Amino acid sequence: MVLLASSYDQSRFLKAADLEREKKFRIKGVTEEVIGTDEKEKKLVVWFTNDKRGLVLNKTNNRTIRGAYGDAVDEWNEKIIIIFPTMVDMRGKLTPALRVRVPPPKQTAATAPAPKPATPSGNGAGAAAVKPPPTQQTAATASADPELEDEPPKSLAEELDDEIQF
Repeated sequence: MVLLASSYDQSRFLKAADLEREKKFRIKGVTEEVIGTDEKEKKLVVWFTNDKRGLVLNKTNNRTIRGAYGDAVDEWNEKIIIIFPTMVDMRGKLTPALRVRVPPPKQTAATAPAPKPATPSGNGAGAAAVKPPPTQQTAATASADPELEDEPPKSLAEELDDEIQF
């Protein structure tokens, strides 16, 4: 076994530089840890099934998860959260940070609204373009847990498409 100095530069906790874009995580458990070098402080740390590092919860992320999944951290197990990097104002200076959001609940086929058929608008324009259904992934690229797969990046046209259908 080769001893690598870089292995001692690894943190047990996620930080903003670790994520380039948002990623879904499944909560495995929550622990209370003493964090800090100078000012030691007890913080909650969320651990995940799909990453060995934990997320130290600040007040904002704690309130986000608690608002969605309740105050009892035991009930957070197996829940999905999305962590994304962003810039935040900290003492008057913009710094990179991680923020948490909760994905919207999945709709079942019975509760999902039926898609509206495309109809031409009254100004003579043709019907809106209909996108083909998504293709299924091959077994080689499919994740063991499809709910944790990252969504493919949207094209610029899809990101900026804010057309209102009448």
